[in-house]
Amino acid sequence: MKRIDRYLIGKFLFNLAWSILAFWAVFVIINLVEHLDKFIDKGVPARLIALYYCYFTPQIVILIAPIGVLLATLFAVGFLAKRNELLAMRATGMSLWRLSLPFLFMGFVITGALFTVGETIFPDFEAARWEMQERYIKGRAQPVETILRNLYVPGASGRIYHFKSFNTKRQTGTDLTVQVLQDGRLIESVELSEVAWSDGIWTGGPGGRRIFTASGDSVARYQPIDTLSFPAWTETPEDIVRKRVEPQQMRYAELREAIDRLRRTGGDPAPEETELALKLAFPLINVIVILIGFPIASRTKHSGMALNFAFAMLITFIVRVLYEVFRSLGHNGELDPWVAAWAPNAISFVVGILVLMRVRK
Repeated sequence: MKRIDRYLIGKFLFNLAWSILAFWAVFVIINLVEHLDKFIDKGVPARLIALYYCYFTPQIVILIAPIGVLLATLFAVGFLAKRNELLAMRATGMSLWRLSLPFLFMGFVITGALFTVGETIFPDFEAARWEMQERYIKGRAQPVETILRNLYVPGASGRIYHFKSFNTKRQTGTDLTVQVLQDGRLIESVELSEVAWSDGIWTGGPGGRRIFTASGDSVARYQPIDTLSFPAWTETPEDIVRKRVEPQQMRYAELREAIDRLRRTGGDPAPEETELALKLAFPLINVIVILIGFPIASRTKHSGMALNFAFAMLITFIVRVLYEVFRSLGHNGELDPWVAAWAPNAISFVVGILVLMRVRK
């Protein structure tokens, strides 16, 4: 790495640090103002409030990272252009393509770092934050929402519940699959069309129970179910709501395992497969905003920082909208999940290359 590369990376990291810190502070202040009355009403001590936002930090950073990366690129390159440093570098024979490499390198580093955060501390922190949110902001007795979709819930004795939908007020569910794992092997699976909580017991049907062989690869016995009660299922509706696990909160391996379970039980894994693909595709938005923002920022001297900033923010917003649109298409099964996850990257990459090619090198 040349000295000029270290210089550019240093400028980028300086601007990235204060951008992330500023957006994090704004996010926390707005969220705190919104929920402060609930914290006060419940007498939550200051240390627990601080702990709540500590747990919230990984999610905030993942959300604001693309904006922070974009601003860091705009300001780092923009100020270099305004002070003629960028002109001096190009006068030595370095092309704009070459000068963009340190920024793109950092984009890939940030992408890897955010993926690592999402696979390590984010699921645990998000589960703890959600638990505190239910206790101190919404209250455990109140349902989070009326209908929960594609709900995964880990239970006791190796049970894993998957509801196609769950009504938190009526305490009923549809298309429930309960799988029992032992030492990593699937030993039992129960599929019920409908299930309800009544008098402290889960009752459901019609459906069936599959008992698997010791290897877990084939079914040893099948028992049809008309209507049956399951007193061994000790999880209550409150536990179901509190322990729910969204696909976005699962680790890559956990989500892939959940997809395999869905396939074995005949479920539709399209939403989960889309989220699995997005775990790899979405972090690359941090590289894409650099690819788009760098050539725009290099022209700051001619068109002005404010105009370039507005233009780059608009493009970044469009990229985020693309992700959400294609995510919806993947969830609904209208596109292959991997196509839906990577199509926004492909479109944005082509746009970024075209923008870079239009700038004098």
